[in-house]
Amino acid sequence: MACVQTVLGPVAPDELGLTLIHEHVMVDFGGAEQTGPHRWDRDEVARTMQPYLDAVAAQGVTCLVECTPNYLGRDPALLQRLSRATGLHIVTNTGLYKEPYLPAWAFELSPGALAERWIVEWEQGIGETGVRPGFIKIAVNPGPLLPIQQTIVRAAAMTHLATGLSVVCHTGHAGAAHESLDLIEAEGMNPARYVVAHADQITDDADHIALLQRGAWLSYDAIGWGPLERQERLTLAMLERGYARQLLISQDAGWYHVGEPGGGEVQPMTALLGEFAPRLRGAGVAEEMIATLLVENPRRALAGG
Repeated sequence: MACVQTVLGPVAPDELGLTLIHEHVMVDFGGAEQTGPHRWDRDEVARTMQPYLDAVAAQGVTCLVECTPNYLGRDPALLQRLSRATGLHIVTNTGLYKEPYLPAWAFELSPGALAERWIVEWEQGIGETGVRPGFIKIAVNPGPLLPIQQTIVRAAAMTHLATGLSVVCHTGHAGAAHESLDLIEAEGMNPARYVVAHADQITDDADHIALLQRGAWLSYDAIGWGPLERQERLTLAMLERGYARQLLISQDAGWYHVGEPGGGEVQPMTALLGEFAPRLRGAGVAEEMIATLLVENPRRALAGG
């Protein structure tokens, strides 16, 4: 890909800079049959969330990858507004999540027919916004995968092959991750464009190594939700084993909770740079390696190369 699609248009990959690869501005857990812009006030959401985005911009972040999928609160118009207000590159997605956040029609489609819908969003933009997705966001249940999740994984691979977009998959389970990789490889997709999100939930280091050996990205993205020792140990262990160029670090933080007064309690997005990166430095990780994790790897994960 010659560019990465942001909510304000394409940018050269090198312009992304320091990137938070897995965050959320807003999430609606109302379910696929209930969700929609009628359930939130964009003015209120923007007022609530802009200070959190300004805070990471003040830390030097220049790009935020917003991982909320369709039917879970994806709102490209809101993200455009916040991008203009904060100066951040913001990247949104196409794809689908898992039950109960799947519309009824998704269960009736073949992988190819589902992929066609996502390809249209890539080619024409999301709805009437004109915003094109910068990646594909999906989810899987803990393995073995349900038929609908198999369909979604295969559709994601087909969409990747047609668009060049990378796939980010909410996983957190080794068996589901391996089954997903089996499915995408059967469709002809290279695992080097597939991100196993929430990999820090996988408990056995051997499973991490096995997935890395298959060529996938592992995303350690629960920074700030609890003690940092686990992510620090995992990151250092995989760096020592030579897998620096397949690791992504983020926070899965935010977000405005639709349906809760004032958006509920928002998790700040500042822990990665404010707390975790200093721990890595203290453990002897060089600045060049930290730049690999937070600048080079997100760029490559989104754009390839």
